[in-house]
Formats: sequence, structure tokens, C-alpha cells
Amino acid sequence: MPQTVAFSRNADNVFFHILTQCNLSCSHCYINPAQHGSQRLSLDRIVAWLQVCIRRSPGANLIFLGGEPTLHPELSQAVKAASEMGYGSITIDTNGYLFHNILDRITPHQVNYISFSLDGADAATNDAIRGAGSFERCIQGIHEAKAKGFAASLIYTVSAQNIRGLTAMPDLLANLKIDHFFIQVIGLRGKSAKIGSEASASICVSRDQWISVIPTVAREAARRGIRTAYPKVYLKPDENFECAGKVANNYFIFPNGRVYRCPLCEDYSLHSLVFDNNEIKATAPINEQDLFALDIAEGCVMNKLVQPQNIDYFKNGSPKFKIACCLLKEHVEPIVAG
Repeated sequence: MPQTVAFSRNADNVFFHILTQCNLSCSHCYINPAQHGSQRLSLDRIVAWLQVCIRRSPGANLIFLGGEPTLHPELSQAVKAASEMGYGSITIDTNGYLFHNILDRITPHQVNYISFSLDGADAATNDAIRGAGSFERCIQGIHEAKAKGFAASLIYTVSAQNIRGLTAMPDLLANLKIDHFFIQVIGLRGKSAKIGSEASASICVSRDQWISVIPTVAREAARRGIRTAYPKVYLKPDENFECAGKVANNYFIFPNGRVYRCPLCEDYSLHSLVFDNNEIKATAPINEQDLFALDIAEGCVMNKLVQPQNIDYFKNGSPKFKIACCLLKEHVEPIVAG
């Protein structure tokens, strides 16, 4: 049975976008250069910001992202620097192309996971979203990482375009010897925000679809020995809403220095923190932090403001359900025979 993971003040996470460039052009990409910047951070700047974050949140989990982070020629040096600073875990998120021979320039002792993004159990489904040839290259990248002794996780971003293909993933995950499976729900950010504003039904997954498919797939993956996590998304009537921006420490850092506490805010200049001369400083009101304090019947105030397509209402105007914080996860542990 899935277990909801409560937010913990002792489990800080640093999501560090070291550049925004990418070799792919995925239809659901959330990167927004107008809001996130288009520069590639220097190694000196990366190391300085890493030092600021670890002083602020000792033992934090670190995730290197882009764009495609392996496009950064000094990623390996950044990983080595971070591994010496005391981060609780280090992950590299990648589309599988693994540029600059990254697997030869780091060791499995320096990173906890190489995390691959795949949005289909076959090339037809995945490549329609991520681009021609991306499925084959990602599979190849996973094999290369496992052969070199790296632990591999896999992220599948669920939308109306690929939810039917999700049921085929557990067998593929087992064949690839994936260690940890993350199911994500598509957010209306970046490119997908434009699609969603035109026809949300073409990309958004309904509550009934989510509930009928996601928990079942997660259990099937667990039966194959794979630890699985997925966003809770919808709260039960008796469950209280909690906002990670208020009770946890998550930092979403972008190359232009913006630091968000909520990923739903990333299309807007609502960031509550900013890097200034290699120091994190608070921004002036009104920012995301001020909005987190609002208690509403719908649960997540940011969904009400920027992703209202996710909420359904009764005729009297009351919401049919509450939306959970997007950072609240259900974890399904592997089922061990015996």
C-alpha cells in the first residue's frame, strides 16, 4: 500500500538549474528563458551558490538540472565539489544523451542517482513528446550508467498524451534494472502552459484517470522490486492541506539567480529569494511566500491562481475536491518475496 510522505523540515532539497540550454525540445518543457535566464553558470558561480545552500541547509539533497545539465562542460567538477561539501545526496537529471563523457568523469560514489527522463514505454509514445530518437538514446544511456555501476532512477511525466502507455512501464523498468521510479503529473508551466490555455483537455489528466491508473502502476512497479513515488495530487475529504513552502525547505534555483520555493510559481516573477553577490536575499512583497499563507477550500492556492484547470466545482461553486501540494508524494516500497 502506498504511504504518504509527510513534509519534513529535516529533508531539504536543492533543485539547481545550472543552465537552461537543452539538445531536445520536449513539448511539456517547463523551462522559461524569459523568467529563468539563458546563461550558463560558471563553475565558480556554481560552487559559490552550492556553498551558500549547504550552509543554509546542512545535509540537503542536491539535484543538478537544466535544460540538460550534462551539456555543461564542468558538471563533473561541480559534482566533485558538491560531494565534498556534505550534501545528503546528489542526483543528475538527464535526458540520456550524457554529454561530455560525464559517466567517465564521475564515480558512483560521488552521485546517488543518474535520473533519466522517459515519457513512454516505446519510441512512438516517447518520441512524440521528446523528439525523434530520444527513446533509443535514453535506453542506451541507462544501459551505460548501469554497466558502470551507477544507480538509475527514471521520471515519467504523465499527460493525456501518454497516460495509456504508463501501464507498460513496470516491465520495461524491470528489464532496465531501474532502482527508483518517479511518476510526475504534468504541470501547466513553460510550453505546456500555452497548450493548456488553448485546450487543457489535450494535455491535462482528469482526477478519475489519475486515480484509476497511477496507484495501480505504482504497485505493479513495486511488485517488480522497484521503489516508486508519485504526487498525491488529490486529497481525501478528511485530509488536511499542507504547503511545502510553509513547512519544508525546497529551493528551485535558476541561472538568473531566482530562487523559488514553489515550482508552480516559476512562470512568474514571484520568487521569494534571489542570489545577489553570491548571497541569498529575500525579495520584496508580494511574492510566493505571501501567497502560501492563504487558506482556501481548494487546498493549493497556487493551483487556484495559475492552474485553475486542475480544479472541478459543484454547481453551488464549492470545489469537488482539494488539490494537494505538488511536493507531497506517495511512496510505494518494493515488495520482497519470502
